Amino acid sequence: PTGTLLTWETTQPPELKGKVKYKNDMGAVKLILDGQQRITTIYIIVEGKNPPYYRSEEIKNDVSGLYVNIQTLELEYFKKQTMENNPLWVDLTSVFRGKVKASDIRKELKNRGTLTDDLEDLIDENFEAVRSVMDREFPEQIIPVAASIKEAIDIFYIVNASGVNLTDAELALAQISGYWPEARDLFKAK
Repeated sequence: PTGTLLTWETTQPPELKGKVKYKNDMGAVKLILDGQQRITTIYIIVEGKNPPYYRSEEIKNDVSGLYVNIQTLELEYFKKQTMENNPLWVDLTSVFRGKVKASDIRKELKNRGTLTDDLEDLIDENFEAVRSVMDREFPEQIIPVAASIKEAIDIFYIVNASGVNLTDAELALAQISGYWPEARDLFKAK
């Protein structure tokens, strides 16, 4: 489950994360207020690299190296003993990047003499199920362009009060960061 994304379209954004600097001729930009960690995780798994708005040292939980058992759809991080010589365990990023195809798995199992008709069908179905994640639409709540930064932060508070509980410190930091973009980095350094 990925939940709902909370975004804000604005022509007056606070400082943007990463190398992009806002210019008035850019028009309205869409900022992710709630769901950035989920989107970042999906990006890393699909693309096999960090998104451009993050530096490597900012990624606290490395999600690369996630494997899928193409027979059971079980997900696990790489375990050499379990996965190294088992063609059913496939690096998830390799599936999304097209580096491993269902036909590669079928050929390997056929060479080993372990490919049944049912397993062949299941591999095809499960590869399609994994790849179809890219076609999924995520529910999105959009804060309109007319909203001020204060209104956007107030809506963020309301949304987070009903979802995963953030600590008072996290909510306070979100409030402060809206007006003082460097605050998060300064607090991390302390």
